[in-house]
Amino acid sequence: MTRRDLPLVLAIDAGGTAVKVALIDAFGRVEALQAAAVATLHHPDGRVERDPVAFWQATATAIRGLMQHADAASRLVAVGCTGFGNGIFLVDGAGQPTRPCIVSVDHRAQPLADRLHRDGRATLISQMNGQRIWGGQTVMQLAHLAETEPEVMAASRWALSCKDYLRMCLTGTAATDPTDASGGGLMDLNRASHSTEIWQVLALPSLTPRLPPVVSSSAVAGRVNAAAAAQTGLPEGLPVASGMMDVAACALGAGVTSSDRMVMIAGTWAINALEVQATTVNDPPILNMLHRDGAARLVAEGSPSSAANLGWYIDRAMAGRMTMAEAMEAMARVPVAARRCRFLPYVHGPLPRQGTFIGLAASDDAGSMIRAICEAVAFQHRRHAEEILRHADGHWPAAIRLTGGAARSPHWAQIFADVCGRPVEVVEAEEVGALGAAICAAVAGGLYRDLGAASTAMCRIGRSHAPSKDHTALYEQGYKEFQRLDRGMMDLAAATSAPP
Repeated sequence: MTRRDLPLVLAIDAGGTAVKVALIDAFGRVEALQAAAVATLHHPDGRVERDPVAFWQATATAIRGLMQHADAASRLVAVGCTGFGNGIFLVDGAGQPTRPCIVSVDHRAQPLADRLHRDGRATLISQMNGQRIWGGQTVMQLAHLAETEPEVMAASRWALSCKDYLRMCLTGTAATDPTDASGGGLMDLNRASHSTEIWQVLALPSLTPRLPPVVSSSAVAGRVNAAAAAQTGLPEGLPVASGMMDVAACALGAGVTSSDRMVMIAGTWAINALEVQATTVNDPPILNMLHRDGAARLVAEGSPSSAANLGWYIDRAMAGRMTMAEAMEAMARVPVAARRCRFLPYVHGPLPRQGTFIGLAASDDAGSMIRAICEAVAFQHRRHAEEILRHADGHWPAAIRLTGGAARSPHWAQIFADVCGRPVEVVEAEEVGALGAAICAAVAGGLYRDLGAASTAMCRIGRSHAPSKDHTALYEQGYKEFQRLDRGMMDLAAATSAPP
């Protein structure tokens, strides 16, 4: 059988700024890729929204572009979707939006989350859903809308996640999967079912009837209907897998199917995830998901403090006068042992933290500043990794699987290895989230028996980076200095915001 004879799956990966759609073969190789930019509206008061109709139309256009690929329709066996977790898409019974969708970095529900922390109810909810309470969480966004927009809630039949909305546009069927349902804080993890008790704690009528049925990630959750077939060029009746939240899809696409590997997703957010068998009830993580069709828990910690800091520096501070490749070359010319400034990687928050260069001197230049940014991002990932390790008896996994923008640079990947003191493995596929969605589709389409088998067959390591003993020792001191500076800046921020 030639490569042109292999069956294909269509993978949809809807991120914070773009939708990527790929045709991926049974061995995880991308045959064709289309991307569509998606407009997201950032309001001055912290609300972050997206037009759902335009979002779907951009996705449909990208799919139609892929379907021009020779014999794609005849080789397709299934579709898989992934998308950003949390946030909310409200639709009526016909799947039509009842308001703009809310993105997970939206801050409108944070006052509610803060109030719950102050009065102790956040602890009660965390004991049920297994994770920390924060403003962008689906359960918090729903509770906020129930209080502030009751007329919208009355007109809404379904509360969907990002990828669930796209799947409904494809199939007309409302469904979700265990990773989005649990990761959104909507499930009682002990019972593995939607929680009605959470709404009692919130003193709200239960919104559970607005939540779609939970379908296993690798199962068929619907089939492409006639309307979507006409819009996209996909064959009518094609199976569509339930899919996964993007964090879970990245872990699966990176081949993380046991506790001996941790995935580090270095994009806009610094997100680390690890499979565990149980979690610490009194110290819940930011994400705690029922994963791999019930085979494991996936816990994650993160903050919007990763590779996007370097994107900001190149685009804004350097005004685009330097490419990413040139930035990596400039960084590589700066010795690890050389004196340089330090950086705190919070250009995108979370408040009250903000991005800061510290200790700038006349000897600093673009190369030293870029190295400072790259090191700070790796330090932040190590910090989140150590937060996860409390759910793994404090033991580091044997290796790190690095994905996202930082993984594309061998120089930056080496910094991760040296900072964490662990081998770093970079997967061959650049679109790791899309590969995770494709793995779900491959099982739903009958190509593999389960997610573990599909991940083993479709994921390959492209290169590895062993930590340097000399550099690891230097970075151990650098990590301690990073933590000290971060504490000092937090104390300074608290002092300047205090009333006179």
